[in-house]
Amino acid sequence: MPISRPCLGCGKLTTEPRRCPTCQGEYNRLHPKPYRLHYRGDYQARAKAVRESATFCWICLEGPRPDDPWTADHIIPGDPDSPLLPAHRSCNSSRGDAK
Repeated sequence: MPISRPCLGCGKLTTEPRRCPTCQGEYNRLHPKPYRLHYRGDYQARAKAVRESATFCWICLEGPRPDDPWTADHIIPGDPDSPLLPAHRSCNSSRGDAK
């Protein structure tokens, strides 16, 4: 049996995790989730093709490493239309969002 808790919006008892359905709907309307632009369209297919054809990391210029898989990295961080190039996961992570 679910435990009743006070809604974070109105204070009425609800079995929902945080808010009653009415308050949750209002919260979702006022706080939309950000849309990740770089995952639109054919991103998944392009990223997969880059990872599968990788021969060297465009950041460190080294070849494959055990336990450091390939990732598809945007040349211009944060730009969803930027071309993708192969990079080691560790190189891509250390580069971050620096422009």
